[in-house]
Amino acid sequence: MLPKVSVLFERLDASNIRYCHWKSNWVLAETLAAETDIDLLVKREDAQAFRGVIEELGFRPAIEVGVPPFPSVEHYLALDEAEGAIVHVHAYYRVISGESLTKNYRLPLEEMLLTNVSRAGAVNVPRKGAELVVFVLRMSLKHATLAELTLLLRGWEDVRREAAWLATNEARRDARELLTAWLPAFSPDLFDQALDGLLDPAPMWRRIVLGRRVRSQLRQFARRGRLRAWAAGVRAFTGRAMYRVRGTRKRLTLGEGGAVIAFVGAEATGKSTVLTEMERWLGRYLTVQRVHAGKPPGTPLTVVPNLLLPLLRSLLPGQRSTRVAERRHSAGPGPSGSTEDFPLLFGIRSVLLAHDRNVLLKRAFANAVNGSVVLCDRYPSADEGAPDGAQLASRGATGNESRLRRWLVEREGRLYRTIVPPDLAIYLTAPLETTLERNRNREKVEPEAYVRSRHERSSNLRFEGVPVRRIRTDRPLAEVLAEIRKHVWEAL
Repeated sequence: MLPKVSVLFERLDASNIRYCHWKSNWVLAETLAAETDIDLLVKREDAQAFRGVIEELGFRPAIEVGVPPFPSVEHYLALDEAEGAIVHVHAYYRVISGESLTKNYRLPLEEMLLTNVSRAGAVNVPRKGAELVVFVLRMSLKHATLAELTLLLRGWEDVRREAAWLATNEARRDARELLTAWLPAFSPDLFDQALDGLLDPAPMWRRIVLGRRVRSQLRQFARRGRLRAWAAGVRAFTGRAMYRVRGTRKRLTLGEGGAVIAFVGAEATGKSTVLTEMERWLGRYLTVQRVHAGKPPGTPLTVVPNLLLPLLRSLLPGQRSTRVAERRHSAGPGPSGSTEDFPLLFGIRSVLLAHDRNVLLKRAFANAVNGSVVLCDRYPSADEGAPDGAQLASRGATGNESRLRRWLVEREGRLYRTIVPPDLAIYLTAPLETTLERNRNREKVEPEAYVRSRHERSSNLRFEGVPVRRIRTDRPLAEVLAEIRKHVWEAL
């Protein structure tokens, strides 16, 4: 069991808070290892005390993005530094259940679950009979709509295994007695048929019929009418599908909202590896988006020029952006400070690149405001001439430039000045020898001179008014990731 989870249950017990872990107790070991959500049912009278305990332990409230909140249901997230895991507590004050997309039914079974408990290690769990009542009703309701059925079929083997684990002879007898006591209007025979349909299992059409009969008998507990519930389910299903396409398993955001986190540093300092690990870690629970400001996607203004770039690079290799930037950096500022030294094609390309970065990061901040954690590979710094920053004005201006070049310098500078700084910059560093060795072992090897130049130009990046955390990456990856997780969680 994770340390933070252990302490949570110790504190709940010490505070005499009535609670139980009430869903999927057959995989309780995975739940308590933070492999799945920790679903707690808390007595409503103890809600305030529960919130006090969980916030003292470093849990922070979270909300689902883009959907109305479910009544009597709260989310809390915490970083367990010892394990490097995000712990998700899903707190219920009423049994809001049924379809996973809409949770359209408030079943008056709280006291049944909280009264009929046993102890599983450190946590209270409902007796199998009580859990079986809720399980059969939940699974039956999931058969009543097409969207829910589509989701259910993906985990159908888990449903069958859980049904078999719960449905002992003793639990079945207990469940019938509890059902009669707590839902007297519900038919015990229908309950048995629905359970048998899950165990055998019955043909799909039969389970759908039984699901709709269960829904009919529970209609007095519905939060919405059937048409409104169907529309809400379609919206939720569509939204979940879109998030899956974008690679995010959950769409939670912390109560403070999202953030833009920049990962910067020289070539071969491990940005891609670190970003992949951070995306996987945060994406288990939070809404995460990953962008690349070093190579931003094209926009309507730049799509045609970007398509022509490969041809222009082959025809004019001396005007490739990387080569011109390295030559200008090697030449230094010079006494004249003239901007006449940059080729016109390089100037146009620099402005178009600044435009694409500006558009990309503007969208990134809009997504952060709407709850996403945006992980950004590279980011424009405050230093002119630094990688991913303004290039054209790095040698100053004399007033003797052509009007076009002067306009390009001014336009590029304005585009970079309007880019909002990130909420946090993770500055990855490593000795030059380490980056050269890593570059030699990469699939796409960059010229050594390029790596040396990027290392020098990235040695002192500045981000005004932004927390900057310098992280040495010439250490074991586990140590690097643990340090970064701590800084990222503090920034969220």
